[in-house]
Amino acid sequence: MDMSLSRDRELHDYIVEKWKKSFNEPNGTLKHKFLDPAAAYRGQLWDWDSFFCGFALLDVYEDTAEYVKGCALNFLDFIREDGSIPYVIDTNEEKFSALPACNIEARTAEHDFNSIKPLLAQMVLMAAGKLTDNEWVKDAYPKLKRHVAHWENTQKKRFGMFVWRSMRGSGIDNHPAVYGRPLDATAAVEVNCFMYKEYLAMAELAKLCGEQADIKIYEDKAKELADIINEHMWDEIDGIYYAQDVLTREYPTATYQIHWDLPLKFKSWTSLMPMWAGIAPKEYAERMVREHITNRDEFWSSFGIRTLAKNEKVYHTDETSNPSNWQGPIWIVSTYLVYQGLVNYGYTDIANEIAENLKNNMYKDFKECGAFHEYYNPETGKSTINKGFMNWNALIERM
Repeated sequence: MDMSLSRDRELHDYIVEKWKKSFNEPNGTLKHKFLDPAAAYRGQLWDWDSFFCGFALLDVYEDTAEYVKGCALNFLDFIREDGSIPYVIDTNEEKFSALPACNIEARTAEHDFNSIKPLLAQMVLMAAGKLTDNEWVKDAYPKLKRHVAHWENTQKKRFGMFVWRSMRGSGIDNHPAVYGRPLDATAAVEVNCFMYKEYLAMAELAKLCGEQADIKIYEDKAKELADIINEHMWDEIDGIYYAQDVLTREYPTATYQIHWDLPLKFKSWTSLMPMWAGIAPKEYAERMVREHITNRDEFWSSFGIRTLAKNEKVYHTDETSNPSNWQGPIWIVSTYLVYQGLVNYGYTDIANEIAENLKNNMYKDFKECGAFHEYYNPETGKSTINKGFMNWNALIERM
């Protein structure tokens, strides 16, 4: 048997055997089935973790869609009056109440008040695409509209760009364009790409629910946001997308407002997200592939895709937790999203090489340690951080 086929079969069998432990029945505060990330996160429902884990496993387990549906319904059960939803829910009610996302009285603190990422409509659509009975979607739709409206009312800022409340809401813990900055300060590339896809998902759900008037509304919002991303986040000189500072508007001695873009120039994997969303013009994508993705001094590693360009001043590979390190190490979710962006634009050879590099490294980790880790050193391929972490690591199944 071809070595790569043998490797892929072993990895597949490992996923089939181990990931079933992440499938949870209703428990405590969570009244529906759900997926947890495993390892240190047992009994917890996280937003983009459950989204990408569910997506990875859709074709692995026949009943995955039911658990994705359950994840979505659990989140919707906790929608607040203002339309926001906690980004993490623990089965233990006492622990859940203490989580930062739910601490209403501390909503002005750095770690609060973050809603679930704009992925929930996409999660509902993902489950609906696999299930035959979708009456539940009609019940969920009004709440989804409220949640999207919450993002528009609270996180839509300068030039129509969306911002993260803080790094805790972004999930990319120490993203240098977000971490340590004031609340609502950063219009990040990834959150705007997520919202673009969320609008498209809402349009599809509107069709499914017979809400004809909403279809064009959400389609138009998606197109408008795509244009905003390309106009304000693309840097023609550097050939990449950058997050934007949305705070600086007036200067005490100035006579008019600052009306120009203020890029936060960190070349992060998130800068490549418009290829995943499919909104980057072909010439922009070509530059990012040629100048950045395949550049060994930037994102390209023999083990996957770096989360921050190697030639960035803040690049480092230390293993940290709370905040986890996204300033260089290879994460499977970010590597997958870059991989999918390349596939979207026809760069299949490059995408396949990335997949091979990643799978070879994870297979080596699996054979040597008996499990995967949360993220990997892009210089050595090694890791000792959070052994047994599963979650979106299953995305190698999609590659």
